[in-house]
Amino acid sequence: MSNQKSNFLLPVIGGLVVIAGGIGAYILYKQSSLTGSSGVADIAKVVPRQVLFATSISGDSNAWSQLEQFQSPEVKKYLDEELQKVEKEALSRGDLNFATDIKPWVGDVVLAILPPAAPKAQTLPKLLPVSTTNIAQALDNSDPNILVVVQIKDKGAANKFFDKVKANATVTQKDYKGVQISIVTGKTGKPTNVALLGDYTVFSPQSGSVEKAIDTFQGEASLAPAIAPASLELKTPLVQFYVPDFANSVEKLISLNPNARPIPPQTLAQLKSVKSITMGLGVDSDGLRLKGITDLDASAIKIEYKPSPGKVIAQFPPETFALITGIDIKSRWEQFAKDAAKDPTLKGQLDEVRNGLKNSPIALDLDKDVFGWMDGEYAVGAIASSEGLLAQSGVGPALIFQTSNRAAAEATLKKLDTFVKGNGLQVSTKDVKGVSVTEWTSPQAPGFAIGYGWYQQDTVFLSVGALVDALAKPTANLDSSATFKSVTGSLDKSNIGYFYLDMDKAWAWYSSRFIPPTEQSSITPEITALIKTVRGIGVTASVPNKNTSKFELLIALKPKGGS
Repeated sequence: MSNQKSNFLLPVIGGLVVIAGGIGAYILYKQSSLTGSSGVADIAKVVPRQVLFATSISGDSNAWSQLEQFQSPEVKKYLDEELQKVEKEALSRGDLNFATDIKPWVGDVVLAILPPAAPKAQTLPKLLPVSTTNIAQALDNSDPNILVVVQIKDKGAANKFFDKVKANATVTQKDYKGVQISIVTGKTGKPTNVALLGDYTVFSPQSGSVEKAIDTFQGEASLAPAIAPASLELKTPLVQFYVPDFANSVEKLISLNPNARPIPPQTLAQLKSVKSITMGLGVDSDGLRLKGITDLDASAIKIEYKPSPGKVIAQFPPETFALITGIDIKSRWEQFAKDAAKDPTLKGQLDEVRNGLKNSPIALDLDKDVFGWMDGEYAVGAIASSEGLLAQSGVGPALIFQTSNRAAAEATLKKLDTFVKGNGLQVSTKDVKGVSVTEWTSPQAPGFAIGYGWYQQDTVFLSVGALVDALAKPTANLDSSATFKSVTGSLDKSNIGYFYLDMDKAWAWYSSRFIPPTEQSSITPEITALIKTVRGIGVTASVPNKNTSKFELLIALKPKGGS
């Protein structure tokens, strides 16, 4: 499958392909055909506590079947074709069949990554700065320590499956604490260790990982208690992801690198501020929902995160197709500046920006004039428009800021007025339905206009062209539009801001501006159908207390045959 066709299951599939020669990949793609699930908490009792991270896949057919309510005929055809490709690749052996050999016995699945057993000398990459790519390279350059736990719904069917696999492989056996481990070597020449533990079977290319699973099954610490406290409140979970000890996991990976530089104290402190991460993807009547919970050290949150009231959203017109909102830029900037002061490199870069702005013709103080008054709500939006100045681009930006220090904000705006006057622009004022608007225009460019105004005593807006009037007194509001309600209505209201995207409007704008007519035919009907299935995307974050941060993303989908 190409990168364009990849999805959130591919990392899991990749791990299972390593272990099971492709069989696991097809299990996941066909999960909607399975029945029964014992739940993540039960299967986690077989997973060792010291995992770096783990992913669980639900075996509940009722959960996966809910995706069908959003599948148009075009999307279903596309997905069926992709499943056939996966079946061909994963079940390359002609004597294996999903419906008869795998479906009858497979339930929930957990893929866990344990600390790599032995790094390959002098081959691990430098992990600093810490990044997902570098961590992945560390795992790739060490002996894989992957453990897969599969719930067995029917032991008779499972035994028939393994008998069929063993018939075409070399099998040796050993005993570990009274449990028989089978080492199966198939066509790839790479051994897979397999053991039966009650209602579960465990797989791994490393015998040590299977032995740890046996120890866990017989009473040693498991992953179950670590995931229990974090309730994602997903109505129908499909896939869940866990990092039970974030800082320790990253440190272990870094320690494997013989060439790694010492971790700077500030970086180490940031790592240790995150205790654990839990994420989950589920499906409900609104679409696909991703939620995450991060357990933090209380000292990590150094500023107070107040919920954003969301009042500024009402000032945007329904033509807004992308929006980011939040609250209190001032406090976040001040904390960033304090943290930057502890890092010589970052401090030098920040001082360079400060001095450059201060010594420029505008002569602004970055801390005072730019961020110092932004202590209320803020919003940045993209609004579709084809009028005047925006006819060519088809979209215009809009910014709104609330402040408790209007005098400071007006002083900054007056500095900008003076600067644009000195550069050949005209500064004038006009009335838009009772709102005083200041505009910057150019005699040499008819239709060019940038304007700002205070539509409330504590709230200023800034936009371009015809959007200046639309923002001053919108005739309709974004937050009352059907699409905005459907995309954001079910998200947590006690949040620190929104990201919102109207897929229909965004795609209409993008395809008309960036895809030439001669290339329109290159967009396949399947891709178009997939895009049209998405109503929009909504994201929120919240910090309910100093120990917890939460994240929620909804990919709002249109019902089958809906619009």
